[in-house]
Amino acid sequence: MSSSRNGEHGNHPPFRSKRLYGANVHWYFDTREGAQFGPFQSEDEANKALAFFVALNVYDSQVNRSGNKSDESGAQDGISHMVQEVLGFLRFREENGQLAALAWAKSRVKELAKISRIDPAAVDCIGVLKFAMSQAERPFDFGLFLENRA
Repeated sequence: MSSSRNGEHGNHPPFRSKRLYGANVHWYFDTREGAQFGPFQSEDEANKALAFFVALNVYDSQVNRSGNKSDESGAQDGISHMVQEVLGFLRFREENGQLAALAWAKSRVKELAKISRIDPAAVDCIGVLKFAMSQAERPFDFGLFLENRA
């Protein structure tokens, strides 16, 4: 498996570190652009916010250019399953409208709940879909999100 991203060439990709980290009793994540998001009360909360952030950036880049998409967005952070769920929600909202996307997400949450006892990733996906649904009324603004968390 290659660890190169779109636009990277050669046999030696640049050094990468995890974006999610804990400091004191809070959790944070960094973006490639150098912005820091947090504090979050738990690692789980930070993971959901990071998955949502990655999905939005992947979705925006797919809408703004018709290049190749990475099926493994978020793999570096172990959240690719959550990113894919949010991308599904965003695509459904774009193609069918907000109300239909909310209905799709509620149905998807029910499907995931059926397998959540045998698949721990399903619990993560349920959480991030609920997070996405709570943000469906407006374009997501991380600054506003962080301000309203306090």
